[in-house]
Amino acid sequence: MSRCRAVALAVLTLLAGRAALAEGGPVLRAGDRLKITFYETMEIPNPAPGDKGQSAGAAAVIQTFYQRVDLSGEYAVEQGGALSLPFFGFVPAAGKPLETLKTDLMGVFETAFGRHGGVTVGLVQRAPVFVVGSVRAPGAYPYAGGMIVLQAVALAGGRDKDPATLLGVVETLREREREDGARTRLKRALARKAALTTGRMGTEAQERLRTLAGPEEAAALLGAEAKVLRLEASLQTSDEGSRKAAADASGTEVDLLRKRLETYGAQIAARGDRLRTMEALFSRQVVESERVADVRRDFIDMEGRRRDYEVGILQAEQRQRMAREALDQGNARHRLAAEREIALIDAEIVSAERALSTASVVGATMSAGWARDPVLAYRIVRSGAGGAQVLSVTETDTLEPGDVLKVVIDPRGDEHPRNATAEAAPSRADAAP
Repeated sequence: MSRCRAVALAVLTLLAGRAALAEGGPVLRAGDRLKITFYETMEIPNPAPGDKGQSAGAAAVIQTFYQRVDLSGEYAVEQGGALSLPFFGFVPAAGKPLETLKTDLMGVFETAFGRHGGVTVGLVQRAPVFVVGSVRAPGAYPYAGGMIVLQAVALAGGRDKDPATLLGVVETLREREREDGARTRLKRALARKAALTTGRMGTEAQERLRTLAGPEEAAALLGAEAKVLRLEASLQTSDEGSRKAAADASGTEVDLLRKRLETYGAQIAARGDRLRTMEALFSRQVVESERVADVRRDFIDMEGRRRDYEVGILQAEQRQRMAREALDQGNARHRLAAEREIALIDAEIVSAERALSTASVVGATMSAGWARDPVLAYRIVRSGAGGAQVLSVTETDTLEPGDVLKVVIDPRGDEHPRNATAEAAPSRADAAP
């Protein structure tokens, strides 16, 4: 930035040198600083003729100049357009060429003192140009003769990034992120549907995925989904095998208990025959009552154990029914889950396609809008004898010392700014930028 400003100042210095050679010199403005030196003519008596070192025809007096230090110095053209000089008071200067001011000052001097004199007037510093608005470094910058609007903007660092433009770029990037996210969602949904479905639906999903992602990425996505499906199928098979094993175990238990009950029933029948035999012998007083009581207790115990077997069989049959129901319900849940997942994937595909379409259109529109640099408009607030006026100018219009250049974003986007024209002639207070 500093190198650019140095080059710009060098160019402006050359322009100032050319302007100084123009007829009458530069026109003065309020804020210009001048170095004014007054000289007064003096007549010194000549030594008497015949003195050593003098010729016989020498003049009686010698004219010379000496500087009036009490009047000389640096003076600024005030806002009223005049110079405030000691002894002379206010001398109008604004709007006059440098040579005209020099002539006026010589006249003022001769009128005040009644003697001839000399004046030298030099420009020490011109009134600066003020640059404000959409520039990187607004402020006051030295003026050089012939300075144009674009040079002043260059001194101020060039066009600043408009906050609205930066916000538009950020929003465009966010919209691009939404577009990428929607595209990724759509790819995954298509890959999942292609892996879950077969036949025409699966083939259609694969073709759409290849069109959207390309053959290589589509193959990678399908491979990843195939691995996931194999893992899910393995877990499902393991779960189904566990439920089937439980159902088979319950059936085996029922069969075993029934066989045991059948065998035990034969034993109970034999014990019943023995009990009846012992009771007949007891009635004939062949055996004692204690023997009969022992056989009866044994028979009753076996009857109790048979009822336990029957209860066990009922419980085993109930477990068998529950295991078979769990197996059937598990298979039904898997089928329902697969159908539900396909429906959800179809909804996800529709949602992702809609989001992708919206983000693509919005992103393209925003990119086209913010990629175009905004058109700048230039206005000058210039003070004159009749007050301040606002001028609409172009990049190549010439500035004057003390001008206030305002750089704004043209809301109309006019690529061909108007030539310098006065928009209004308000008061100084109204013309402040």
